[in-house]
Amino acid sequence: MRTRFFSEADEWTTDGARITAPENIQAIRRVLENEGPIVVEHRFYRGASAPNRIIFEDIDDFLEYLDKQASAGDAFRVWSFERVCTEGERLAYGKCPDDQNRVPKKGAY
Repeated sequence: MRTRFFSEADEWTTDGARITAPENIQAIRRVLENEGPIVVEHRFYRGASAPNRIIFEDIDDFLEYLDKQASAGDAFRVWSFERVCTEGERLAYGKCPDDQNRVPKKGAY
């Protein structure tokens, strides 16, 4: 991770929550190995931009993302895809229509 900028007004501390803490990495690794993908929300420190949301299926890809895309102060929220993305929580469902507005009743997905 790199440091883009630093503001003393934000009260930086060595006691804060770290996404890179061994217990967080181990919990993420366990979910990826035993349940499936994770959903990650990356909020940019003083970024004045919308968060980035990504799905990871591999711990090495997640760690590489942290190393190359994250900066000091960025905040991360991580969820198990399998626990939060359920049929009961589904917002919408549908298939893309063709140029005649038809969708398949069947299909290999």
